[in-house]
Amino acid sequence: MDMPAADAASAAVAGAADGSSHAAARAPATPSGRLFRKYFLLILALVTGALLVSGSLSLYFSYRETQRALHSVQHEKALAAAGRIEQYIVHVQSQLGGAALPQLGADGRDQRRIEFEKLLKQVPDITDIAYVAADGCEQLRVSRIEINAEGECLQRRGEEPAFVAPKSGQPYYGPVYFRKDTEPYMRIAVRAGRAGGAVTVADVNLKFMWDVISRIRIGETGRAYVVDRAGYLIAHPDIGLVLRKSDWSKLPHVAAALASGGAGESVVVTRDAAGADVLSAHARIPSLGWVVFAEQPAAEVHARLNDSIARIGVLLLAGLAISAIVALFLARGMARPIATLREGAQRIGAGKLDHRIDVR
Repeated sequence: MDMPAADAASAAVAGAADGSSHAAARAPATPSGRLFRKYFLLILALVTGALLVSGSLSLYFSYRETQRALHSVQHEKALAAAGRIEQYIVHVQSQLGGAALPQLGADGRDQRRIEFEKLLKQVPDITDIAYVAADGCEQLRVSRIEINAEGECLQRRGEEPAFVAPKSGQPYYGPVYFRKDTEPYMRIAVRAGRAGGAVTVADVNLKFMWDVISRIRIGETGRAYVVDRAGYLIAHPDIGLVLRKSDWSKLPHVAAALASGGAGESVVVTRDAAGADVLSAHARIPSLGWVVFAEQPAAEVHARLNDSIARIGVLLLAGLAISAIVALFLARGMARPIATLREGAQRIGAGKLDHRIDVR
């Protein structure tokens, strides 16, 4: 072989070796990038999955706990409303018992009439008061809408529940009735002294419970109301519904409460008389047979739950962002030494046996 041909061959071999050396130097770039992406996606998937699982569980239990807390508050509101209504009736009954003057006996008719008239001025809820002697004869009647009457026996009331039912220390609360199908009334009777004594009977206008029921606050727009043992509305912040003798016994939650005797502490999502979704709880007044309901619009309740869900969602997104940054650094830290090993192996394979691999 002549010298020019040998030189050309040597140059070609050298060029090929140099080209392979440069290719070996460039080759790790693509596998290293793939390795980095692989580790990044793997770590991100693991951390994200763990966050999503823990966040979902936290969200579920937080939702349940918040809902349970709201239900508990709702039922406590119903119990508090029932307590206020019962106190109102007990107050009227105690006023009636104080005006009966049992110590006067049958001879204190004039003084008893004065006390009855004074009571009508002090307690506008009471419309009529009657004194029934021990023999069942009504002897005195004082009214704010009718003419007062006195006599030895205005009428016999010995067979009426208002005379028979009350015992010493145990007043009689009659069923609710509506005068002229508008205003709800209830009869209260108190027995004076021992069993078999005289009885004082009063007719109480229940529309005045509006002042008590309208002061009870259930959330922002919630309300409390009362139905009697037949399901008729007898107290509501909207007095017009009461005066229309509204029968709410067909509402699902009212019917369920009446069927169970008002017992139980269940809180249900149902529809009110206007068809709106509400969260409803009830409490019973055993002495009267009434059921008090506390209702709050479902949208208002869900707004609180949504606020809780939004807070957890924001925290979850922040955790995902932090996990992505952490995965980025972890993947880079794992891919760099592997890429260094690969590059060193390729250089040694290319003939650079003195190449030192420094892995950190």
